[in-house]
Amino acid sequence: MRINKRLPLWQEITVVLLIKMALLFAIWKCFFSEPVAKHMLVPQPMMSERFLGTASSPLPK
Repeated sequence: MRINKRLPLWQEITVVLLIKMALLFAIWKCFFSEPVAKHMLVPQPMMSERFLGTASSPLPK
């Protein structure tokens, strides 16, 4: 006689999703929850130049 010890599929999926959510939350909390240096500020023109790619001087050919 064989006893089926597996969970139903919907319960297995729920358990796996809960474990994944817990791991993602732990990773977020460890690495992304707060900036390392709160006192450091980047000037707005420098940030715009970096993200938008607007160079203040023409590129040499």
